[in-house]
Amino acid sequence: MTHPIYRTLLVCCLVIFTGCAGGTSKWRHFHGDLAAQGYQPVESGYALSAAWIAGPYHITSSSPVIGVVISGKEVIYIGTVDGELVAINSEDGTERWRRSFAPQDKIFKIVSSPAISGRGDIYVIASHRVAGGRLRSSLHKVDEFSKVRWSYTFADNGFTSGSPKILKWGQQTLIFIYVTVVIGGEPQAELFVLRDNGKTADLLDRKAIGSCQWGSAEQGTHPDDVFNSFAKGWDFISTFPLVLGENSNTLPDTFVDPTVAVSTNRKLPLIAVADNLCSIGAYEWSNKGLVVVWGESHPFEKHSSPVLLNNGLMVFGRLDGKVLAYDVETGVKLWEYDAGQPVLATPAATPEDHIFIVSKSRIQVLNQQDGSLIYDGVSPRKFELGGQTYASPVVTENCVYVSSGEMLTLSHDLSTRSQDTNFRGNGLASIALANNGALYVVADDGTIRKYQGAQ
Repeated sequence: MTHPIYRTLLVCCLVIFTGCAGGTSKWRHFHGDLAAQGYQPVESGYALSAAWIAGPYHITSSSPVIGVVISGKEVIYIGTVDGELVAINSEDGTERWRRSFAPQDKIFKIVSSPAISGRGDIYVIASHRVAGGRLRSSLHKVDEFSKVRWSYTFADNGFTSGSPKILKWGQQTLIFIYVTVVIGGEPQAELFVLRDNGKTADLLDRKAIGSCQWGSAEQGTHPDDVFNSFAKGWDFISTFPLVLGENSNTLPDTFVDPTVAVSTNRKLPLIAVADNLCSIGAYEWSNKGLVVVWGESHPFEKHSSPVLLNNGLMVFGRLDGKVLAYDVETGVKLWEYDAGQPVLATPAATPEDHIFIVSKSRIQVLNQQDGSLIYDGVSPRKFELGGQTYASPVVTENCVYVSSGEMLTLSHDLSTRSQDTNFRGNGLASIALANNGALYVVADDGTIRKYQGAQ
């Protein structure tokens, strides 16, 4: 009689200690998965009132991500410009812990989203000013109990406000990060590949993303102009509350570094990036290092983070309002759409048909195949938002959510709409979307709000 009981207890213990009881969150990276599609395959409800409100915290451009701890419960992780990584229980919004990366003699800030491995470890980037006003970033690995396992500082004054992508490949845990370094006094965008060895991080490869031409009005921008632009952007995204223009209603056209997108639907991982300096492209990873698949130069131009669609397209927006789609395997540009406003929010996509574009003050729905604006009869699928935002939209099987002047819920055809007018987004932090359709959103006062999920 006792043997079945002991076997049951043993199985339960193994389930708990392996973390299998709660499954795995699909929103472990900025904008969801490795491909950054911003999509959850769940029927969800309208975000009308918050189930709980946590904080406030000094949050600007860091977006929440969702992990599952060993007990099987979901935990929300986000960074603050006080240099803290905060863990919040998803059930009731209570604070689980916070970990500071700001020593007393330096001012470190977290402006990018954390990322979480399948094992539940959290990877977060903290940055600070160094001599000469330049910026430098470090990557930290933290376990679910807030213990720092290792720290890695990027060489050559490496700086990024983008987020890491974590990939379990074979027996290795790989980390892909877009970083701007300074070589010979000039900025250079590079793709870094690190390997997590448990107690340390090993640099496996770093490769320049294109070759920038500086110092000529015809060929490019002077490096000082780039550094000044970075400093201006840093001053904006690292200050809480955000300092907006025109009676606190206007977002400046400032930069937040793009986060790479990773495709694993092929023999070797493919990493796509649209940098803020001079190039876009795709890189293949093998055990021998990074290999350039294709690259294309561009003038100094700000980009959104790219999204990789199921049909093989790499899509991203630009400050000039253009939305571009490339075949991620060949680099052939397949379509271009003019949104009429800056597009610095990462597009969100359904698995097959639609892609949702948020420009500065409107949302538009495009056909994935050719980039054309979708029409319902004579009416375009286009809607003016209740404020300005660079926060990325997210989409479920039946709804689209946008954090702007209000918390906005729309149907895919934009015909049905609702909003929480008691909410105001900060314009930079994007929404996190749980497996069950629950939403975690940052307000302009630094609070984090949960909206209930599936219908």
